[in-house]
Amino acid sequence: MKAAASSHGPGRSNVAISLILVILYALPATAANQLTLKRGETVKRGELVGVVDVTVDPGIESAKVWITIDGQKIAEGIMWPHRVNVDFGPTAVEHRIAITAIGPDKRRVQWHETINRGHLPLTVKVQAVDLGSRLFEAKTTAPKNDPVVAVELWDHATKVATVTEPPFRFEVPAEVLASGFVQVTARSQAGNEAADFWSASGDVHVESIQVRTVPIFVSVIDRNGSTRDDVDRSLFRIMDNEAEGTIVEFGNAFDQPISIALLLDASASMTHSMASASKAALEFATNTLKAGDRCSVTAVQDVPRRKQPLTGERDLVAKALQGIAPAGRTALYDAIASAIRELKDEKNRRAIVILTDGGDTESVRSFNEIEKTSVEAGIPLYFIVYDTGLQSQQRDVERLNHLAVETGGFLAVATKQDLGAKYGEIERDLRAQFAILYQVTDFVRPKEWRRVRVTLASPKLTARTIRGYFTP
Repeated sequence: MKAAASSHGPGRSNVAISLILVILYALPATAANQLTLKRGETVKRGELVGVVDVTVDPGIESAKVWITIDGQKIAEGIMWPHRVNVDFGPTAVEHRIAITAIGPDKRRVQWHETINRGHLPLTVKVQAVDLGSRLFEAKTTAPKNDPVVAVELWDHATKVATVTEPPFRFEVPAEVLASGFVQVTARSQAGNEAADFWSASGDVHVESIQVRTVPIFVSVIDRNGSTRDDVDRSLFRIMDNEAEGTIVEFGNAFDQPISIALLLDASASMTHSMASASKAALEFATNTLKAGDRCSVTAVQDVPRRKQPLTGERDLVAKALQGIAPAGRTALYDAIASAIRELKDEKNRRAIVILTDGGDTESVRSFNEIEKTSVEAGIPLYFIVYDTGLQSQQRDVERLNHLAVETGGFLAVATKQDLGAKYGEIERDLRAQFAILYQVTDFVRPKEWRRVRVTLASPKLTARTIRGYFTP
């Protein structure tokens, strides 16, 4: 596993400390710097940056060691030689390291050490200088070689003003101050950011700022278009509107149950393809569903016809797929809306998988209506579109691809020969998803639409997830 530098700054609160190797019994040290932490020993150290080979000498034989840096646990219960590689980032920043060691006889020792002492992290604190004149000032700290180059004033997601020279003072517009809430961000030369808030109540965290946890599921794609399930947590960065989320839980989503709505175009145009379509969908369901998963089957015709409501019984899913007979026209948008309603209250991971040979010809809903419904639902849409070779199909494909991208899914164009392979791509995507629970602290209104953006600190990787959600 390679070292990964933080994409969101060296501040003490959001430093990304990447655990590179947990136990290195036979491997040579690869870090450029060495750091040995020995209980009872104080050593004067130089600046520590980049990947550092950290070794702990707890003074207890056969001890298990826990290492925490700035409150983030990076090693848990490791045995001799008690070594990990840690990426402290490119800039020297003060870090507090805490070590706990427990011997075989349950004897416990604890101590801590501070490195890069005096190298302040990137911080910002906003305060009122003259409230009557609406004058505010932002106090900042920053690493020596990464100074603050701008402090920005925000009104929710809109940037109101920017100051590039200290003292960082703002005259806050009356309409912004009327909300009783002032938000600023400080940006360093390297592009790192820190944020702070001011509240008229004097109690930001209780009166104006809400701390929320948000669950999302993320797929990661490399430059070859392959889905990856081996991406390190430290590479992920989540922006919730203009607030950065802190990842509190991270894992493989495949371990969590999923509810899938299978939609199959069963209009008259599918007469010669229905048998192979049903067979491929059945193979997908068989390969994808595991104990605890649920699946429904809907035939997309002149109206959505649910052949099987959500069930955990695979034989019922198989029976429904094999019993579909093509007829009529295609109410695709109405079928998607029906599937969204069916999955709305599911507590599981969710997905809608749709096979069609073209666009909508019968729905009551317009494309704009289903676009709004789909994006707000937070359920990824996966489309497999039969390639008819008709020029008129291109517009339909573009619209469906837009829905897929906006909801965190994708679209694949298939022929009868590779239909099974396209379902396989969706199966692999669902298997490889990451389950992330992040915490965000900022001002929010009830029923507010929050835009979500997940980025990765690697130009070779792209994250795919829902584009947003509504607050409770």
